[in-house]
Amino acid sequence: MGAQDNIKVVQDYIQASRDGDEARVRDLLAEDAVIRVSGVPRALGGVVQGRDQILQNLRQQGPPAGQGETRTIFADDTHVCAVQRVNAPFSGTEFFKGNDKPFTTYQCAVFNLNGGRIREQTLYINFLDVYVQAGLVGLDSLRA
Repeated sequence: MGAQDNIKVVQDYIQASRDGDEARVRDLLAEDAVIRVSGVPRALGGVVQGRDQILQNLRQQGPPAGQGETRTIFADDTHVCAVQRVNAPFSGTEFFKGNDKPFTTYQCAVFNLNGGRIREQTLYINFLDVYVQAGLVGLDSLRA
């Protein structure tokens, strides 16, 4: 598949994920797909392996609490890079207490595709930016 075809697959995947369309997400993921969140270890949920586990996580998380907007997307024959602006409340995770304060940041999602299906997704996000905006980390703690 070419770059434009790969972009279409990723755009469909992003929309299906936002809509909670499990059947469509299943169609777009390879059976052995992997999602990684850069800088987050497996023990903290930073690696999700296998289509069934990814779908289970989608069910548990429910629809996104905030808004995501793809600002730019580009690709080649095997990779797609989507730069997204995210606005959301920091509701926390099972590991980090949330406080529902809003944040805005950018993230970059890099996808590896094969045969029209997503095999890997790696998400790069500046969590420190989120923590500062949510009031979990004070700016004074970042100064020398």
